Amino acid sequence: MNKKERRNLPERVVIMQSVVNRILENPSITLTVDTLQAGLNVPFDAAERILARLASSGLVQEIKTGMFVRAPLPGAQPSWR
Repeated sequence: MNKKERRNLPERVVIMQSVVNRILENPSITLTVDTLQAGLNVPFDAAERILARLASSGLVQEIKTGMFVRAPLPGAQPSWR
């Protein structure tokens, strides 16, 4: 029995690439589940999963409960130089 994939995988890829691009292009970006949900027009639980995946990948880090910023990129010069 073949199960039909209920998720729109190409759309998911576009959404994730859009978020990653925004984070890379804007080093001062601050993200929360609410801002991500509103900006992407996705359900709350989807925004939570996106932020969790970004944090586990090391692209963002939580600076206080529920607030994320871009993590320092490997090999990047410190901002104080």
